Amino acid sequence: MASSIASLAPFDGETPGTLEISENELWLLSYYRESELAGALLMGRLARETDDDDLRVRLTEHCAEEARHAWAWTECIQKVGGTPRKVSETYQTRYHAAVGNPTNLLEVLALTQIFERRVVRHFRAHLSWPGTHPEIKRTLQQLIDEEAGHIRWVKDRLDDYAAANGKAVVDEMMDRFKRIDEDVYNGLKQYAHCFEQVVGPKKPADESIEHRLRRTAAESLGHEESEIRFDASLTEMGIDSLDLVVLMMAVEEEFQVEFSREEQTNMRTLRDVASALDRHALT
Repeated sequence: MASSIASLAPFDGETPGTLEISENELWLLSYYRESELAGALLMGRLARETDDDDLRVRLTEHCAEEARHAWAWTECIQKVGGTPRKVSETYQTRYHAAVGNPTNLLEVLALTQIFERRVVRHFRAHLSWPGTHPEIKRTLQQLIDEEAGHIRWVKDRLDDYAAANGKAVVDEMMDRFKRIDEDVYNGLKQYAHCFEQVVGPKKPADESIEHRLRRTAAESLGHEESEIRFDASLTEMGIDSLDLVVLMMAVEEEFQVEFSREEQTNMRTLRDVASALDRHALT
């Protein structure tokens, strides 16, 4: 089943060779990679927040698996002569826009089950695409095999929840997430042959930096925009170290910037973040 990072050949630091796949495929693989990273961060955050001892273990294992999958795609990209592209959104970004952060155990389980099933179905479809590079096929099959474990433990927990709270409650939640998943997936399918258009660098919005930052912070932290205070310290707003990682990733994604470690160290408030964004806009 699950392999460890140690079983994968390490990156040797050499400059990539000739790209053996199309530029569109490179954007797609980069999207797979970034979505796995986003999944790892989400599972890690949920593992920290849950009061359920067994679920904490499962989510931590799931977090580690998602991170390994991100590494597998990184290696795959390198082996076909590329380097990962910096994508502007992930599959989870679109899920979050539709449903926000999961707020209870059933939402966590339903979201995870529907999402993992979609991943397996899509990867199986990708395997059959004509002209798929052998290295991509190998990675797809590896991840399909490993995703089965995720689906199994979540299904067991959903069955336990149904036994305790009623099957109708679980079915209703699953149907809700299935509809959302269909909308998200169908919204992406139209970009199959021009994937950079949806995940590549975004054009700057007409909104002010402050307005975009407030919205991004609210979405990434699961707060209402009215709760976002620019001059309060991040600690006063209840932002811990993991929240800060998620927030910085969301801000960098929204504004297409990359903060240095020194910049992040000096960020005490969202006003500091806004000032750093102003400086980047001038460069």
